[in-house]
Amino acid sequence: MKILLCDKEPILLKLLSKELTANGYEVITAENGYKGMELVRDNHPEIVITNLLLPLVNGLEYISLIMRENPSSSVIVYSDVLSENMMEQAYRLGAKDYISKPLDPERLILRIKRLSVYDN
Repeated sequence: MKILLCDKEPILLKLLSKELTANGYEVITAENGYKGMELVRDNHPEIVITNLLLPLVNGLEYISLIMRENPSSSVIVYSDVLSENMMEQAYRLGAKDYISKPLDPERLILRIKRLSVYDN
């Protein structure tokens, strides 16, 4: 399964990529929404995991672009922004899950597995 990680923090991308790869996932990473969209178009990942606070493109706009470009992708959002309004908007745009920071890799892997079961 191909997973795209999108976050402005290179250390987090590296940590999550290592954990997900060790669990058998093919991982690609982007450090901003523009690069993320390029990777969505070129790679059609099954799952996109993204922070809401991204450089160049805001996270809600990014979710909308993903759903328009590759509607079969499952989007998992994570953020330290816990407003009901932001969560509601993310779900309305097509996000399948919303996780609060700090992001625990083991919890994230459980969420990915759950999405994989429900989407198949």
